[in-house]
Amino acid sequence: MLRRSDEIVKVFRPVGRSSKFVKIKASQKAKRRLRKLSLAEAGFLLKITPYASEGTNLLEGDNERGQRGVPLTVKDLACIADCSYPTARKIVRAFIAERILRRVEIDGRTALAINPLYSFNGKSAETSLLQLFKWEITEAGEDPNSE
Repeated sequence: MLRRSDEIVKVFRPVGRSSKFVKIKASQKAKRRLRKLSLAEAGFLLKITPYASEGTNLLEGDNERGQRGVPLTVKDLACIADCSYPTARKIVRAFIAERILRRVEIDGRTALAINPLYSFNGKSAETSLLQLFKWEITEAGEDPNSE
């Protein structure tokens, strides 16, 4: 789905549920970042993005994969991305090193959040997400809420 000439929005329509819109950042800087990913990494990111919670980008279950509102594990992400656990673990580690994902503690559980410079779910980022990726956003010179 193309909304503007410089913006791509992927529409996911899971069976029996309403559509979910997830914005894939399409600025020139974001395109350069995405081109650096291998095909496996880009596919993995595209497949896990619909599980990002609105406003916080935390990867959480939806009652089909994992329990709703509960952080997804790397094993869950492997199932979602249709890859082996070792492959998913390797990609998650690479994404954390590349600052695409970040681990965060929530209610005693570890969750993964997607950097809003790569993909964002929702109309505006919550303060907690902006604080989590503050350094990356400042370094990139971008505003994740800009349309």
